[in-house]
Amino acid sequence: MTNTDNRRCRQYVAHTAAALGVMALGAGLPACSGKGDHPAAAPSSGPPLATTTVMIDGNKHTMIAAVDCTRSAAQPNASPPESGDLTTRISVHDDSASVSLAISDEQPPAVDGFAISFKLDNGQYQLPYQGTKSPTQVQATKDGKSYTVTGTGQATTPGQSGLRDATFGIHVTCP
Repeated sequence: MTNTDNRRCRQYVAHTAAALGVMALGAGLPACSGKGDHPAAAPSSGPPLATTTVMIDGNKHTMIAAVDCTRSAAQPNASPPESGDLTTRISVHDDSASVSLAISDEQPPAVDGFAISFKLDNGQYQLPYQGTKSPTQVQATKDGKSYTVTGTGQATTPGQSGLRDATFGIHVTCP
């Protein structure tokens, strides 16, 4: 911006503020930028935050975090194999928990793979990424863009050594 452009911009903001009141000052400022006649870009914001609930063995945690949902062709040769035509991969995390899901487009949806981590005061639950072993082990329902997933997986749990079955539930909504 030239000195003349800067002066005109300051005069524009001053005249606008005087004519319309101080509230116009904030609206007039974006018109002044270092990019010639183009207004300054609005501040960018990250993905919208959503509420995701995770429950393992009766311990519940609510995450307020961005949910990443991507859809792509199912990969039947993946490990674990993906079913259906399309797979929705969902990932969400905060400082205490993380969830990764691979859900098919079948009706009802099948959970092809999942991983959950959940920190408690006395330790941490870890369900490493694993596929389902039977149709009744993990079940999913879909309502619009929301998924509810419940089941049992092999986990390390606080105060226990080795893997054991842990029941879990997840409710997540894709943007």
